[in-house]
Formats: sequence, C-alpha cells, structure tokens
Amino acid sequence: MILERYESSSGRQRLSGRTEQRGSKTGFPTWGAFAFGGVFVLAGTLILLVGTKGIPVDPKGVHAPYWVLTVFGAVFATAGMLASGMAWRQYTANRRRKEMSQRYAGEAALADYDWDPRGFAVNRWLRPAKALGGAAFLTLFLSIFNYWGFWTQSPWLVKAIVILFDLILLAVWWQACLLLGRAMKFGGSRIEFAEFPYRPAKPIVLRWQPATGIVQARKGTFTLRCVEEWFETHGSGKNRSSRMVHEQIWSGTWLLDREHIFQRGEDIELRFEPGADVLPTNLHADRPVSWELEVKLDLPGLDFEETYLVPVYAVS
Repeated sequence: MILERYESSSGRQRLSGRTEQRGSKTGFPTWGAFAFGGVFVLAGTLILLVGTKGIPVDPKGVHAPYWVLTVFGAVFATAGMLASGMAWRQYTANRRRKEMSQRYAGEAALADYDWDPRGFAVNRWLRPAKALGGAAFLTLFLSIFNYWGFWTQSPWLVKAIVILFDLILLAVWWQACLLLGRAMKFGGSRIEFAEFPYRPAKPIVLRWQPATGIVQARKGTFTLRCVEEWFETHGSGKNRSSRMVHEQIWSGTWLLDREHIFQRGEDIELRFEPGADVLPTNLHADRPVSWELEVKLDLPGLDFEETYLVPVYAVS
C-alpha cells in the first residue's frame, strides 16, 4: 500500500473523548485509594444487606422499595471495588517498577511497562468488556432515578432530567455494542517494532499487521502521537472535582487517500521522524507520558479504530 501524504504537528493540543488511563497514578496515595474504596464497599454492602433483608430493620424506617435499596447498595459497593481495583493496579505497578529497575538498571523501558520487545498486540475483547460493564453499571445507577422520576410524585423538571440521562445511557449502550461488533468482525491486530526501544529524535519505523476482518478501505489515517496525561482539578470544598486530561505534544500522520484492498499477510510499514524536543515514555510520572499509534480506517459497514502503545524511551 502506498501512503503518499504525511502531516505532522508539534503544537500542544487537548484530545477530547478519551477516558482510558495510561499512567499508573490514581491521584491518591495507594493507602488512600484503598481506604476510599473500602468505605464505599462497606457502606454499599450494608445497604445491600438491608435491601435483601439480610439485616433486619424496622419497615417503618424504610422509605423506598427494598429493590431500590438493593440496587443502591450494589452500585455503592461496585464503585468501591472499582476504586480499590485502581489502588491495586497502582500498588502492583509501583512494585513491579521497583523490582525491574533493580534487575534492568540500564534500560528504563523494561522497568516502566511489561513490553514485548517484538511488538504490541491489542486485546480486542478488553475494551468491549469494559464498555459493556460501564453501560450495565450506569443502567443500575439510573434505575434508581427512573424510579424516583416516574414512580413517585416528582415534578416534571425531574422527569425531564431523568429522560435526558436515559438518552445518554442509550448512547453509552450503542457505543458499547459498536465496540463489541468491531471486536467480533475484525479479529486481532498488532504492530511490530523495528527496534526496541525507540529513542526520541530518531526515526520510528513500525509495521502494522491488519486484522483479518479488514478487506477493503476507502480511506484512513495512521497517527503516531506523544501524549501527556494528568488530572485537572476544578472548584474547592464540596464543589471540587477532578477530570483526566490528555494533551498531544507531537503527532505525525500518514493518510490513505485512495481505496485499497488488503492482501492476506500484508504488512504496512510506517516511518515517522519526531522532533528533538519530544518527551520519552514515562508511565509512572506524576504527569505520565505515552506514545501511541492510532489507526482509523473508513470501511464498508463498521469502521476500524484501534490504538497501540509504542516504546519510546530516553537512554538511561
């Protein structure tokens, strides 16, 4: 395949619609994240036991159906387990980094991430599983508000807000089903590294191996980018909130402008030349930096979209 057009950008640009965390930091100390999650698990379990009548209470003190309490408790406990899971991920990542730093003192890449020096393959079922789990969790959460909005004497404003969130829920389920459909249609794909690891300011040559379900593409893009990640805090006190930010530092894009039919076993070689001022990968920093190759193809039916991590590290 001939990729004739190449574009690059070295200006910082915030990326929208991204929720996947690359770095190992949670925004809390490990013990704090465990404690935060534990409180939610404990509170949710107690409420769930009340809802299932595992803990006897005076019925006069219960002002909602028992199923509502059960769902509410399950939501709280699940949120706590998710927070505890993030804490465990941070703990194991820090422990692995410490052990690998001692074993491979001369190479930061092997301590920073569990790389396969030959290439990077995406688990095609992981994203759909997370998306379907998130949609199911949101469905449980909103069921409480649907009860409040449509089975109690609530004002029309409340009903309108609930309907709005239900429409958002439909969009979430649509996206989850779309990811599942892509995983089922395309199969697995991977990139091969020409060397390991790559160094900043030197050419980066990658070989993309298309998924078996990709036959014909009308157009597409192959984008290598350097991304910095951090949590941004707004407000204070009870109004304080944090959100994850992904900001592109550098990008290079090869564009497919003509229709192409993929041959069985065909590899696509991509060559990028980052500037001298790019940052190396560091997934354990307070503001983690990662490199990724994003492939987007316009296909008949479902389009193909996938992202692969790329090891770009400074000399230790």
